[in-house]
Order: sequence, then structure tokens, then C-alpha cells
Amino acid sequence: MNMIEAVQSCLKKYVGFSGRARRSEYWYWVLATIIIAVILAIVEGVLGLSNAGDGPLSNIFNLAIFLPGLAVTFRRLHDTGRSGWWIGGFYLGVLISGIIIGLTIGVGYASGDFDSIDGFGFILIIWILAVFAYAIMLLVFLCQDSQDGPNRYGPNPKNVGNFDIFN
Repeated sequence: MNMIEAVQSCLKKYVGFSGRARRSEYWYWVLATIIIAVILAIVEGVLGLSNAGDGPLSNIFNLAIFLPGLAVTFRRLHDTGRSGWWIGGFYLGVLISGIIIGLTIGVGYASGDFDSIDGFGFILIIWILAVFAYAIMLLVFLCQDSQDGPNRYGPNPKNVGNFDIFN
């Protein structure tokens, strides 16, 4: 599968969270979205729309690719024999990090004494390290080869080991 086929496949399965996706489909999708994001950031910088890569074109693009990116990540995890909900753990970790940061800042402002929030800072550092370790584990999962043969999520997209296991 080449990059064009991978992007077409991801866009056709815009919200298709079932099935399996090969490594090439997933990583070509990631590469294509990075290339487009860089081009959009350059265009926005030249046009003066943004100087930090968060202009209107980038925001629209990021909204447009969120669901297909999430869906192909689910399918990629399915291809390795894992539930797609592993990606949910990462998003949950990021959400909890934001809550801890918000609480830390809120308590600091409410008390007027930022020295009183040292405990929150320590918890935040430990939590962010845990989320980072989780992200590395997820990256390893996404880089692994397909599970041979069919699994509970469907047949192997490489057509390797696909045989009728009930005969």
C-alpha cells in the first residue's frame, strides 16, 4: 500500500472503527497528515494568518482529520490483536493531566501562595511521566507487525495466514 492508497482508505473508512489496518496504512496516513500540516503552517505564516501553526486552516484540517485518524489507530491496534480502546487510555491520561494542571493553578491563585501547591507539582510530574510511558508503550504497539491469520477483529489485511480455522 502506498501513501495515496493509505490516505484514500482512511478517508473512505472515515469513522470505520472495526476491522484491521496494516502498518503501511497507518504510518502513511500519519506521514501524509504531518506533511499537510507543515504545508498549511507555512501557508498561514506567509499569509500572516498565524505565526505558531495554529491558524484557521490548521484548525479546520485538524478537526477534519481527527476522526479518521482515531479510526485508523483503532484498526491498527486491532491488527496487533489489541482493543482500540488502548488509545482511549492515552486521551484519558492527557485529560487528567489537564485537570491536575488546572487544579494546581486554581489552588495557587485561590490561596495566593504558590508554595502551598508543591504536592500538586510532584503528583503532576509523576502523572506526566506515567502518561509518557503509556505513550511509548502505545507507539510500540502501533509499530508491531500484524497478528498472523484472522483474529477477533477480522482477517489479516496482508492475507498472510488467513485460513479457515474451523475446518
